[in-house]
Amino acid sequence: MSQIDLFVIGGSAGGLSALLELVRELPADLPAALCVAIHTAPSSPGMLPRIVAHKTELPCVYAENNQELTPGRIYFAPVDRHLLISGSRMLVTHGPRENGFRPAVDPLFRSAARSYGPRVAGVILSGSLGDGSYGLAAIKRGGGIAIVQNPEEALVPSMPLSALRGVDVDHVVNAAEMPQLLLELADDPKGGPGMAGGASHEPPPDPARQGTELLQDPPTGKITTLTCPECGGTIWEEEDERQIRFRCHVGHSYNAESMLKYHSQQVESALWTALRVLEEHASLQQRMADRARSQQLAAAAEHFARRSVESREHAELLRSALLLPPVAGSVDDLLDAGEPPI
Repeated sequence: MSQIDLFVIGGSAGGLSALLELVRELPADLPAALCVAIHTAPSSPGMLPRIVAHKTELPCVYAENNQELTPGRIYFAPVDRHLLISGSRMLVTHGPRENGFRPAVDPLFRSAARSYGPRVAGVILSGSLGDGSYGLAAIKRGGGIAIVQNPEEALVPSMPLSALRGVDVDHVVNAAEMPQLLLELADDPKGGPGMAGGASHEPPPDPARQGTELLQDPPTGKITTLTCPECGGTIWEEEDERQIRFRCHVGHSYNAESMLKYHSQQVESALWTALRVLEEHASLQQRMADRARSQQLAAAAEHFARRSVESREHAELLRSALLLPPVAGSVDDLLDAGEPPI
């Protein structure tokens, strides 16, 4: 096993509390860098480095574009930006959202796998759905180490469970046990000096950096009849042995769980829109019936009144269906229970 020069860490809901445990006992002379992508809203005030700095001896900063990685520092993906690894440097991009997020975990992990190969370890912390699983698989394929927070202690276990389903994970540990594990991996005597693992050449552009250039170079895989929940573009399906990934030609990408979630949201939105239109249609038909009646147009009034009643009946059926509780629970409920999403 090689010495680990770079740890890439991803999380979402509940991930920050796990991260605070992870960094608490890391020494100031840690011979590796840490890069972190935590799902945050675009309107976030950008306090992550300041919060984490109170719990660790390591300097905590937001990454800057084209900045050199330095051992013993924690770099965070800035608000509404992806953090990528290119050789021994970091790239900060405003590329397409992945799994509905920017920053997302997958771009950080897969770009680190390209640049550092067996000298990178990926860590999945608490979070909803499955961002990071595809990138963690890329780290494993490159010879790196896959680490997952124990789902039984994760505040939101969906991300750890998704990683365990899709990747042959090397370590499943509680957050409090991670500092010692990371220190052992970074101090492996069979490795060379710290931060020597970056690629000696420029890796190929990542989709999170390349963006709309994919219009000239469409994604690989099988074209589907699905459309992108974010931009409405055509979706390609990419499948390996244990994971399915969806990507549109401008770069938005989704794993199976996030694709199902966002399409479910679209279905609900469409149904509420249909309910609104039916009720408006019923109201309009009633107004026309009233007007026809005031003009002694009995046949027309009866026709409009009958159509108004039909529209209201359809609206009530749709409203009843919308207000019913879900039969099998939400997507998150199924994933938290360890059930397959598809």
